[in-house]
This record gives sequence, C-alpha cells and structure tokens, in this order.
Amino acid sequence: MRAMSLSPPPLVTAASPCTGHCTTVLGDDVCRTCLRTFEEVTRWVEMTDDERCDVNQRIANLIRKT
Repeated sequence: MRAMSLSPPPLVTAASPCTGHCTTVLGDDVCRTCLRTFEEVTRWVEMTDDERCDVNQRIANLIRKT
C-alpha cells in the first residue's frame, strides 16, 4: 500500500491577491478574480499585515472548498 503524501497548506502572506482585473468597479460585491469584497479592495492600502493575512486566509479557505 502506497503512503499518501500530504503537502502543507500554502503559506498565507500579506501580498495582494489582485490580478489587475477588478470587477468591483462593475458593481460586484466580491471581485470575481481576487475574491476580495469591495470593502477589502478599497481598504487594502490601509490594512495592517495581519488584516491582509486574514483576508488572504479567508480567500485560501474559499478556494480549498471548491
């Protein structure tokens, strides 16, 4: 029987998840490309690194569920 190798979850940083194709300007509550809310997009530059990491962790959890 082959042992399964579990890879560690990706490192969550404070880096912006922006891909340059924001849809919140089109009226979406959540950007379709980076998955941040309108408030998260507009407040990003004001957020602390911990707040940014929290947003990125929420996004990572959403991606894992799909």
